[in-house]
Amino acid sequence: MRQAVKFALGSIVVGASVLALKFAGARISLSAALFSDALESLVNVASSLLALYALVAGAKPADRQHPYGHAKVELLSAVATGAMILVAAVLILQRAWFVFHHPAPLAALDGRLGAGLALNAAAGVLNLLWAISLTRISARAKSPALAADAKHLFADVLTTIGIVTALALAALFHHAIFDPIIAVAIAVQIAVMGLLTVLQSLSGLLDEAPPPAMRARIEDLVREHAAGALEAHDFRTRQAGPASFLEFHLVVPGAMHVAQAHEICDRIEAALKAEMQGVIITIHVEPEQKLKHEGVRLA
Repeated sequence: MRQAVKFALGSIVVGASVLALKFAGARISLSAALFSDALESLVNVASSLLALYALVAGAKPADRQHPYGHAKVELLSAVATGAMILVAAVLILQRAWFVFHHPAPLAALDGRLGAGLALNAAAGVLNLLWAISLTRISARAKSPALAADAKHLFADVLTTIGIVTALALAALFHHAIFDPIIAVAIAVQIAVMGLLTVLQSLSGLLDEAPPPAMRARIEDLVREHAAGALEAHDFRTRQAGPASFLEFHLVVPGAMHVAQAHEICDRIEAALKAEMQGVIITIHVEPEQKLKHEGVRLA
């Protein structure tokens, strides 16, 4: 978790640097498209601040008011990031609408526009390098907040490539109308990205079921290590940021001693935790009259 927090702090520093480069480029070039890209970078900084808060708050241990911990703070952070992206899209559309109705010629490619594009390209390279690093650490830390931040940065890189290329061509062929058109395209793209970020995070908040392959692997591990039990059923899993929760019912013979049933549960938990780092497991032991003849048949 400490490493994830360091990367979140790094995101704030990188985001602020990128923001400064892009706003400088937009100010020099007076381009609506470059202004739009800079505005999206402002969202990057805000989302990085949210990611840092989520990592720190989510790492707090469980307490009386929050017996399952605070890990879902990361999902809330990702939802907020998606919402801010949508707000940025609206602001970009407003700017593009104004420029469309009050057109101005693009600056010369070998002058102010070229300088603005160079600053924007430098910011894009910095974003790309940091997005690659964030993707790796978010996978290791199982952090939705850092993963959302990385996806946003990758989308920002693609936007930067499109803007630099399109504006360079527009300046070469003297088509200033492409400036607000590019801004609109950026707004649509990041609006879609923001909506997807919100929907993906909401699925985690609503305790969406795991992929079928994961469910099958859990059942296989229970089947392999539950010798002596009769059945396992009513599997429930949920993910809350880096924390995973798994619970199910284990049916054992009615004459089995508590110590024997406990030993079976210990074997199952050890096998599951060996593959699912950080999983919190709850097993409800039941006598054989609770057989449902469904789930995992063990005998």
